[in-house]
Amino acid sequence: MPEEEYARVVEVHQGLDDETWDLEGIFGEYFPSLQRRSALLTIWGYFEHELDKLCLLFQSEKSFKLSLSDLSGKGVDRSTTYLEKVAGIDACKTSKEWNHIKKIQLIRNLIVHKDGKLKDHQGNPIKAAIDYIKQMDSLEGEAEVILKEGFLNHTVATFKEYFSLFGESIEKN
Repeated sequence: MPEEEYARVVEVHQGLDDETWDLEGIFGEYFPSLQRRSALLTIWGYFEHELDKLCLLFQSEKSFKLSLSDLSGKGVDRSTTYLEKVAGIDACKTSKEWNHIKKIQLIRNLIVHKDGKLKDHQGNPIKAAIDYIKQMDSLEGEAEVILKEGFLNHTVATFKEYFSLFGESIEKN
């Protein structure tokens, strides 16, 4: 057989071949990241829901006239503002946990509102997200954020640590 002739095995999975598609990238990076994105949204939704429940509990227990829906804003920012301003509890917004929560929120918002893309509508890099990606071993990406193994564990651990801090703050009150 002459040197220029060779046999190449084409890998195929359910009609996708590796000559047309980057199967390794699809199954090794894209699908796992997509699944992690979905899990992040679920975890974030639970975190927001628990903060909202805490606000409702304080409103009910303390008979506050002001409800969570009376405040402007959304999500964790509105809930923590309610707990600070109405319930008089330190929401630990100077903690390292809150700092990570805000960065996780940035990643969450990129996924929800920009399909994880790391450029704004004018095509400029989103510096805060890129800086966070560089800090985290469990994140990567140049054009879009890729959630790697460990990011969800980091997120859950951060939320758990934050609720512990928050519990201490409630006990002081």
